[in-house]
Amino acid sequence: MGDTQASKPLRIAIVGGGIGGLALLLGVLHHADPSIVEPHLYEAAPAFSEIGAGVGFGPNAVSAMKVINPELYEAYSRIAARAPLVEVDGKKKMVWHHCLLGMEGRGKNHLKSMEKIVSVYNDNRMHSVHRARFLDEMLKFLPDGGKRHSTFNKRLANLEDMKDGRVKLVFADGSSETADAVIGCDGVKSRVRQILLAGQANIEPQFSGKYAYRGLIPIEDAVNAIGAGARTNEMFWGYGGHLVTFSIEQGKTFNLVAFTSPKSRKWEHGNSWVVPSTSEEMLEDFEGWCEPVRKLLSLVPKPDKWALFDHPPASTYHRAGKVCLLGDCAHASTPHQGAGAGMAIEDAAVMSSLLGAVSTFDPSVLENVFAAYDEVRRPRTQKLVETSRDAGTLYDFEKADIGDDIEKAREHTASRYRWIWEFDVSKQCEEAIEIMHKPRPIRLVM
Repeated sequence: MGDTQASKPLRIAIVGGGIGGLALLLGVLHHADPSIVEPHLYEAAPAFSEIGAGVGFGPNAVSAMKVINPELYEAYSRIAARAPLVEVDGKKKMVWHHCLLGMEGRGKNHLKSMEKIVSVYNDNRMHSVHRARFLDEMLKFLPDGGKRHSTFNKRLANLEDMKDGRVKLVFADGSSETADAVIGCDGVKSRVRQILLAGQANIEPQFSGKYAYRGLIPIEDAVNAIGAGARTNEMFWGYGGHLVTFSIEQGKTFNLVAFTSPKSRKWEHGNSWVVPSTSEEMLEDFEGWCEPVRKLLSLVPKPDKWALFDHPPASTYHRAGKVCLLGDCAHASTPHQGAGAGMAIEDAAVMSSLLGAVSTFDPSVLENVFAAYDEVRRPRTQKLVETSRDAGTLYDFEKADIGDDIEKAREHTASRYRWIWEFDVSKQCEEAIEIMHKPRPIRLVM
């Protein structure tokens, strides 16, 4: 098939309208020639929405926003909370987290509660944002409020290969659409992932052994509980659990996530990954922690338990230029390095840059696009899944080679974020486009 279908641009179906899917849509609309590549997003919900509260982005993710669309970066800059600026070794640095001990030390750990373990710094002052606010800003860049490029109440049921080479999307309501290719952005419980990897072992999400309580607290109440540090970004480490805290909504609201593990290390609520809890149950989970931390936890109005699942490594993120995975449906990770959403932003930057480099109406080019994306993205993103689990054990004094050896923990923490943050996403986009343009072996049809 050549360029004879010039009147029919390549139709790319994006399944899922969270941060990853919407970032991809914005990126394709910014980079690609609309006469050649036409994206359309299908979302199961009745409108764009985000669950959860605050989300942090490292320097790598903020750089990726610039690649997707410089105006997206500017919008994020307007609403993001500013991390504290401090002087470190004669240079101005931003606080990612001050890590404090949330309970009395024991074993090799001789620190007292509320003493500092280590501080982690980077060069990104625009640290965190409310998920829903960020989504609202992203929507402002969609033509006609997204009506032209998105359809709601469309939960994917199946994908079918058509004789003409296209893919049919079959939805739960019985309707269907066709596209030249489908990019799954439908999260950790992804239907696209199930279809793409059908028949392979260990494709379903796996329980990480931990769950979390989440809450939003007025910043002044948080200051009353733990002191002025509430206005910075603090983590509290402890035996068997840890807390991550930071401000959102430009410092007006305090975001709290408290991690712990069930005694059985099993999730006993089946497919219900978010279950209601009580303040009494939460405080029981954090028995033995210092009074400021327990006071902070008591401020969470209606605590829920959020199970933390991640994905085992996938053998591929794509199939024959027809189906591809992006964001959490490809590499869902635990949040212990604050980089899961940022990796989805990176994915979207690379994929939209590749689709922006498409200059033919021949759908066979999409196999080169997806293969290049898979080659550059899969190693980095699957490393995140592995190292994020590892980070959770570090903060809980459960890491086998470190335990509660504070000096080793300090050394390890100071260096573990570098490979995530010190990353040139623009360079990876260029590398992916170069791979895309390389001739690929001809597949013989027998």
